[in-house]
Amino acid sequence: MQRIGIVYRENPPAAVAMAERLERLIAAHGLGAKSQMVERDHELPDHFSGCDFIIVLGGDGTIISTARQLASTGTPILGVNYGHVGFLTELSPDAIEFELPAYLRGDYWVDERAMLAGSLVANGKTEAFLALNDVVVARGPEPRVIRFTIRVDDAEFTSLTADGIIVATATGSTAYNLAAGGPILFPSVRSMVVTPIAPHLALERPLVLETQAKVQIELAASSGAAVLAADGQLIWPFDGAATVTVTASPHITRFLRRRSRNHFYQVLNQKLQDR
Repeated sequence: MQRIGIVYRENPPAAVAMAERLERLIAAHGLGAKSQMVERDHELPDHFSGCDFIIVLGGDGTIISTARQLASTGTPILGVNYGHVGFLTELSPDAIEFELPAYLRGDYWVDERAMLAGSLVANGKTEAFLALNDVVVARGPEPRVIRFTIRVDDAEFTSLTADGIIVATATGSTAYNLAAGGPILFPSVRSMVVTPIAPHLALERPLVLETQAKVQIELAASSGAAVLAADGQLIWPFDGAATVTVTASPHITRFLRRRSRNHFYQVLNQKLQDR
């Protein structure tokens, strides 16, 4: 190893102080360190390229945003929980200084998570995006349902009138998908799950798809205002006819872990009880 990156938010202030301490700790191990305070929906500076891994001092939102930006590089992430939920984090703030030397020695395993690649064709424009958690198509600001057809691998699956639809990865299955009644997938599962949001006069249930499936969501011209959200962070409002296409991305997100691979079940049970 040669260089470690550190990403942190201005709030809480404890994360700022921790970033400074970690820089000194990394330097004491003979390695380079570069830290950067970021804002919401931040862009990582170029000087993070070439880092052996990135320590993210923040919550799941900061980690997800960082993961999308690191997707093309494959740089692993070590998450330290300064947020509220912390499904994606590995360490608590109290443990990072004691545990970090093991990671600097390479004593860890790599947790690989599937990502989604998507496109939105609407209003005469095409937007392309990545997502680690989910892609959501939902009604706009007015309390009106939207109408859409779902195609899987170019074959029509169903037509729905609903508040929206979620396409989630295993990582995102514990987020909006879970709240909408979708199933929880083990993190290493590469499948997507498609879950309707409050379908009207329908018995539709979530659908778990095979790894390389292609999902198309076609909105009717009469649907009115709608919005697409990737990871709840990249937002595109649109009106009328539109097509959203979602497939598995060739990129993956890598997290550094030292806990056992089945620790997910303990974390899941704890997080659900805490809420």
